[in-house]
Amino acid sequence: MYRDYIRKVSFGIGIEEDMPNDPLDWAKNQFDQNPNLIWGYDLPSLEDQRKRYGEWVYGDRKVLRQKFKKDRLKYENAKDQLRKKTGEKFYESLELSIRHTSALASKSPAFERMWHFWGNFFAISEKDFLASFSTGVYQREVIRPNMVKTFEDLVYDVTTSWCMLHHLDNSENIGPSSKRGISINNDPNEKSKVGLNENHARELLELHTVSPEANYSQEDVIEMAKAMTGWRYLWNEKDLEAGPIKFQDEYHENGPYKILNKIYDIKDFNTVSQGKELKVIIKDLANHPSTKKHISRKLCQHFICDDPNEEMINVIIDSWNKNDGSLIEIHKATMEVAFKYGNDFKKFSMPELWLLQNAKMLDLNYLYSYPKGFEFKGASPNRRQKLLKDILYELGHPIFRAKQPNGYIDLEDEWLSPELIIRRLASARKFTDIANPNLNYDNDFFEKVIISNFDKPEKFLKLMDSAKFYSDRFVVFANYPEMMRA
Repeated sequence: MYRDYIRKVSFGIGIEEDMPNDPLDWAKNQFDQNPNLIWGYDLPSLEDQRKRYGEWVYGDRKVLRQKFKKDRLKYENAKDQLRKKTGEKFYESLELSIRHTSALASKSPAFERMWHFWGNFFAISEKDFLASFSTGVYQREVIRPNMVKTFEDLVYDVTTSWCMLHHLDNSENIGPSSKRGISINNDPNEKSKVGLNENHARELLELHTVSPEANYSQEDVIEMAKAMTGWRYLWNEKDLEAGPIKFQDEYHENGPYKILNKIYDIKDFNTVSQGKELKVIIKDLANHPSTKKHISRKLCQHFICDDPNEEMINVIIDSWNKNDGSLIEIHKATMEVAFKYGNDFKKFSMPELWLLQNAKMLDLNYLYSYPKGFEFKGASPNRRQKLLKDILYELGHPIFRAKQPNGYIDLEDEWLSPELIIRRLASARKFTDIANPNLNYDNDFFEKVIISNFDKPEKFLKLMDSAKFYSDRFVVFANYPEMMRA
């Protein structure tokens, strides 16, 4: 029993692993601390990547376009060289490989699985080369460390991070009555006027905290946007929009603000000038009853079933209330709910999770120099280094490139189209190319894997017996309904 539970909260049991004696304790104990990522080289920091992004956009926009504006061919050649120099084509492959190496080699796979959940929840959608340089490191340096803090801490750090501020255009959110707003709008030489940009404020309310269930109004969004003015990157001609984040009072629309029927009237100059108003508001948003219900439902939806009931959701809410929003305890409560209700519900796996579970159980070898990894050396990634990225693209799940700020939809109907199922079938047929050369993938091997990972293996074993050809075994295994659901 409980083999299905291991698949439900992590990536399954590898061929050299044993079933935990107490699966629930095994899962819960993984959340007490933040495990180290598994990688053999120094990891680039968010500051490193912000500077590389700045070098890329400045070099392209301010240098190459001007230098080669009359020669398209020379421009494209020079741009390709700049790509190699800055790693514009390299770092997405690197970050994906860091993510999968840690997932497959970690002793805390449930923690890694939860990290993937939060990365999608606080998604950075495909925009302005963020996936090329910054999305992976944002998930490593902003989201991951906060997983052992409170939800309030996590929301605040995500909201004020360079990636999220740039992604949701908060540097274009300028108070009309601020010092700079008045100056720009009254300047006859300025062609465009400035004002509020609601993007970040709207997503903070709709996606990251209270959700539409709180019945916030358009006026609440406007007031939230006012409170968020001033949070922007420092601009100069060399860094462009890649400058570091600094709250800049001269762009800030002063309060009071009325958000969800509460008035925030902060008079203290030091508090206002440092942008601490936002921290006060986020504290209330992060601890709002609608936020607790929204997040708890999302967790149940990800780990248990598409339509969780109130009984499941309330277990997590109760833990949240008892532990002041501690994510350690929220995560443990999620493991408990999955343990209690998991046998009665099945969850369809998104493509990346499906790939990871196949890789774990079958010991697939699609990562370059696993588990040591690789590093940037001023060139484009080679074929092996970008293999994981290519597989995820083929599956229709390039995880750093969600089309919308709400990330990839975690519902079965989103992934059960004929096209996407065919993509999994085609990908599984290629597993023969990335199989472990030291293993014999015969019927005995698959029997052992199935018995280790499924509570009711009988029908699965019978079907596998009918797969006589080498490649067919991978296709049948990977696309058996129970393998795509846990």
